[in-house]
Amino acid sequence: MFKTGIKVTAIAALLLGIGLFSSTTAHAQSGYKITSTQDVTPEPYYVVKNPETRYSWNKTHTKKIFVLKALDDVSWYVTQKVTLTQAGKSILYYHILDSEGFDWGYVSAKDMRKGFNPIDDERADYQPVPNSTWNGKETVPINPVTQRTFTKVSKQIVKNQYYRTKKAIKIKAYFSPYITVGVVTVPTTLPAGTIVEGEKYSKWISFNITCLSRGILQPGYHQGLWPTKDYGGSSALAKNFKRVSHPDYLPKSISHGALYLGSLSAIRHAAALSKQSVQITSDGYVEVRQNQPWARPIVYTAKPKVSVKIKRTRIKGHTRYLYLAKPLKGFKTTKVRYHGKNQYRLAFVNQQRTYSRSQATDDNDYPPTYYGIMSFGGKTFYTEYNEIPYDD
Repeated sequence: MFKTGIKVTAIAALLLGIGLFSSTTAHAQSGYKITSTQDVTPEPYYVVKNPETRYSWNKTHTKKIFVLKALDDVSWYVTQKVTLTQAGKSILYYHILDSEGFDWGYVSAKDMRKGFNPIDDERADYQPVPNSTWNGKETVPINPVTQRTFTKVSKQIVKNQYYRTKKAIKIKAYFSPYITVGVVTVPTTLPAGTIVEGEKYSKWISFNITCLSRGILQPGYHQGLWPTKDYGGSSALAKNFKRVSHPDYLPKSISHGALYLGSLSAIRHAAALSKQSVQITSDGYVEVRQNQPWARPIVYTAKPKVSVKIKRTRIKGHTRYLYLAKPLKGFKTTKVRYHGKNQYRLAFVNQQRTYSRSQATDDNDYPPTYYGIMSFGGKTFYTEYNEIPYDD
């Protein structure tokens, strides 16, 4: 229970002040309708053990919040009972919070039992912490880095590795609900010739599925989940892959190809999500997402609004020209051909502007985080570079 308690507290701290469960999806889209809401005196409840994958939800039943069985050894407090109807059937849900008053969503009443969890040896009283005073306007100090300095630093930053599938292979890809508590393995196929960002361990390739395209990740998106590289990442037998060089369409091998709208000011306010983000996938797509500033970072891997295949890449100096079969809406593209696969060209420019953010604390001297400023289709974005290994 001690380890679980730490996990609950650490994640709960991230929820403070973010307004996690305010719905952003039209209620009608879920097929559920709230018919009654009753506030109750906080009472302890616990989740009934069940081998099936079940979730807590936001109030309008449009978003999966976390996997129940990942924290089925914890005691919760029910503060509200909500009745929803769906297809003419009424279902009772409990609003659950932890002992410090942090919100963990709504759980079907049939999945809960009244009383403290029998295996919970802490059984803390319900004592909500005061509301956070964080207002989203705080900034973090950012320092400019000269190109000469960054050239030296970049030699220490972890480099990405890339592999291509020799044939179509089936994998169990890791997906997560909104709070990355619990993981769901979703059967997924990597077509022959797919390039993945990964790392070889003995007979296995462990790879980052968050860098793959919408088409490949559709099975998980269809379940309303988000791809995750937590829990060790998805993996497959190394014999089915061939090591390949860094793809030309991706920026430096110290970036995962994730771009976030904005420049220096956006980096300083990194606690708020960028309203628009772009992922250049390892398998060669440009994908665009629209985000809510106060959402959780996992939405950076949500199902993208747009996914366009990169047909060809040409590099000139610090500019990558990406050739697309169709224009990318909202970005500057130049029509260069009237027929064939390379009709529209988009300029992706490394502006050679680098910044650092110190992560040092009173207890630890962590290496800084580095960011690069890019121009992508006429807009300014920043990318976060990989970590420098920390030797503790």
